[in-house]
Amino acid sequence: MITEGSDATILALAAMVPRAVDAAGRLAAEHGIHCSVVDVRSLVPLDTATILSEVARTGRLFTVEENPRLCGWGAEIVSIAVEEAFGALTGPPVRITTPHIPLPAADALEDHVLPSVTRIAQTVRESLEDT
Repeated sequence: MITEGSDATILALAAMVPRAVDAAGRLAAEHGIHCSVVDVRSLVPLDTATILSEVARTGRLFTVEENPRLCGWGAEIVSIAVEEAFGALTGPPVRITTPHIPLPAADALEDHVLPSVTRIAQTVRESLEDT
């Protein structure tokens, strides 16, 4: 775990970790929303103990990945959380992903479709406000 908060858990992997950390900082500073950010680090083996304990503690789960929503690692983690910690969830898990398109090769286009700090913060804020 990189940051500890009580309002939501954000899981990120690789290049999305710094963006998730920045989004958590922005949420805390601008909206008083305190998020735990967990660096997943490895999908195999997956540290389900840390993930499930954070989800149980905060009640909310967000995954941030640079993959399309369909069949990504976030979907697998959401299924694990729903199967093993459903009662702890206070709202639906949310996957923050790229659109369902091939990932562009051009840097400027890639930056446009990858989850940004702004989009991560906005998605978390709006999801928490809806519940």
